[in-house]
Amino acid sequence: MSGTTKVIGTGPGAWFGFIGSTLASYPGRYRAAYHRRRTRTILLTILLIGSLIYPVIHSVFLAGFSRNVVPLPLPDDTVMTFMTIFAIMSIGLNIVAGYAGLLDLGYVAFYAIGAYVAAFLASPHFGQFGIDIVFLGHVGPGAVGIHLPFWIVAIVAILVVATFGALLGAPTLRLRGDYLAIVTLGFGEIVPLFFKNLSSVTINFALGPLAISLSNVNLTGGVQGINPIDPPFLPILDVVFDARSGPLAVYFGMFLVLIAIVVARNLDLSRMGRAWGAIREDETAAEMMGVNTVRTKLLAFALGASFAGVAGAFQASYLGATTSDFFEFSTSILVLIMVILGGIGNVWGALAGAVMLVYVDETLLPYVSQRIGDIAPALPNPSQYNFLIYGVLLVVMMRFRPQGFLPSRQREAELSVHGLADADAQMGIVGEFDNVGVAPPGQDETGSDSRTPETPDEARDL
Repeated sequence: MSGTTKVIGTGPGAWFGFIGSTLASYPGRYRAAYHRRRTRTILLTILLIGSLIYPVIHSVFLAGFSRNVVPLPLPDDTVMTFMTIFAIMSIGLNIVAGYAGLLDLGYVAFYAIGAYVAAFLASPHFGQFGIDIVFLGHVGPGAVGIHLPFWIVAIVAILVVATFGALLGAPTLRLRGDYLAIVTLGFGEIVPLFFKNLSSVTINFALGPLAISLSNVNLTGGVQGINPIDPPFLPILDVVFDARSGPLAVYFGMFLVLIAIVVARNLDLSRMGRAWGAIREDETAAEMMGVNTVRTKLLAFALGASFAGVAGAFQASYLGATTSDFFEFSTSILVLIMVILGGIGNVWGALAGAVMLVYVDETLLPYVSQRIGDIAPALPNPSQYNFLIYGVLLVVMMRFRPQGFLPSRQREAELSVHGLADADAQMGIVGEFDNVGVAPPGQDETGSDSRTPETPDEARDL
């Protein structure tokens, strides 16, 4: 048999191998992009390098300058860390809403589940039940409760939250549009209340040799929540990534965002990504063409939810505490706004939307409020009307750029009139309402050929 055939394996090993080959191809792709679009590539490189060195520059120089010389609206380490947390969430919601076209208004529920998984597996909370498990945890000898390292907590959070995502998707497989949004909205409201109300649990259950008896047990901490929670740490250098670690936590969040981007991009380019796109465009047609819509939609919910689980686990570990008050319905709306404004269906758009909105919400609006308070205290505080401002931004975006700041190419073509006109022109198609009554070259208005053959060969072609 002549030639060679490249055999592509299946399973997790082949998938991780594909991710490795993708990362290895980036230098060559960068050189090709530099030769093709030099100015754009240079600007993006400067932006990337600036994002990487900004946390150190802010910690060494800008923070003191803004505090002692001229107040400036510069994001601090905490704001930058929450930029990475919400970036992970927006990338995950983009899988559900952007890739698969499923409207999920209860995304905050997965965020909460991930945070409580970290609270259960990396805190002394379960010491009240006599459960003491310490495995590579960043605690001293004799610690009570369960203490696992963050990488194990993150894996468990992915599995648990993905399971709940599939459980949410299972009863909603036949729902679309507004009905799906209502069901996910209810799920997002129930889960935080569930964690809030499990502060006094009494259970008496017996089934053969199995007997469970709990009397007035606080499972979730109630309104006070659970604290302290072990921070992520690097055992080799004995470095922790918590709210007191400064830019180190920012770089740890950037690392998690990088993993989220690589996974999301590979999912988009995979067979599953094409199936999600088919469901987004027309679920009935996709099913008729052989797409397993049940499995595809369940995977969209599960994989999208797993990103929120990692974000919730990182948030709880970073702050060292978690409570149900962190997970309000407004968080789901905020993440959805990030995806829409940034560019639904595009990973980079979701990332840009998260960075912009967290900056506006946590840095710019408080800065403007403080300046207005110094000049005219009687004027309203803009930070109290953040969702009004976001609503105005959405209305303006839907009017002038409905595809978002950094949309996917397909989404931009769908929502751009100029994009559709250019596509029609390239295909040689005359628009339905353009050039009405004007016949294509060589035809009259009835569509018949009006050319007169001049030679036998031309007559045969006509």
